[in-house]
Amino acid sequence: MPQTRHGIAPEFLDAADEFVQLANRMTDSYAREWVAAAMMYATARFNAFAWLTREDKPEQTLDAAAAYYTTEFEKMLRDNVDELAPHYRDAAASRAGTQ
Repeated sequence: MPQTRHGIAPEFLDAADEFVQLANRMTDSYAREWVAAAMMYATARFNAFAWLTREDKPEQTLDAAAAYYTTEFEKMLRDNVDELAPHYRDAAASRAGTQ
């Protein structure tokens, strides 16, 4: 199976991109910060469902699950900022140079 950056499977990134595309469409009607908060709430809600109905790790406590989700979110956020920041800096520099 082909892998992408950091060994993430393409179908995983495709699934994530579907959520991002929905969020981008929602920014036509709502503020970006509102959409980000709604996505974060939806993620927490789905993760609560996934944890409550889990079949593996039945001994895992809520505190352990919350620590895991928090750590993973921070890693993903930082990784995405590292990946995307140069593109946004380049775009901003291009806009500044054309004014």
